[in-house]
Amino acid sequence: MKHVTLELGGKSPSIIFNDADLENAVTHNSTGFLRNSGQICVASSRILVQEGIAQKFIEAIKIAFEDAAKKMGDASLDSTLFGPLADKKQFEHVMSFLNDSKAEGIQVLTGGERHGDKGAFVQPTVLLSPNVNSRVYREEIFGPVVSVLTFKDEEEALRLANNTTYGLGGTFCQCSMAVLA
Repeated sequence: MKHVTLELGGKSPSIIFNDADLENAVTHNSTGFLRNSGQICVASSRILVQEGIAQKFIEAIKIAFEDAAKKMGDASLDSTLFGPLADKKQFEHVMSFLNDSKAEGIQVLTGGERHGDKGAFVQPTVLLSPNVNSRVYREEIFGPVVSVLTFKDEEEALRLANNTTYGLGGTFCQCSMAVLA
């Protein structure tokens, strides 16, 4: 027998219902997601927002990601909250997703570029309404990039949440409980 360690990929959903605490949902889907620059296999990089609060959420998450970009940098500084990607190879991997997204015409709400001119920093990025078959929606990016899609009802949210071969975790933001089917 050989000893092995497996890194299980993730493309986990965060489902935000109309009755969610909006401030809490924004905090957990921005600051919470961006810890470790999104390089966590259970990071909820697919944000699904019910239509009734989608516009307010999208405006708030844009501001939160732009504020996060101001807190990226040298880890020795007290003002730094978010760091770089693991290495140059990971930086290039994340940038390839962003370049592919732009080529597909996916709307970049904020970010989408290198942060600064040195190191493996990528701007915290929010992509709006990618096609569910696009690479950025289906594959693990392992960087500071989220996709935001809207949904009408719980049935559609569950269908979207379960539409991946990845997904090690899930997050729900609402007053009542829901379970992934």
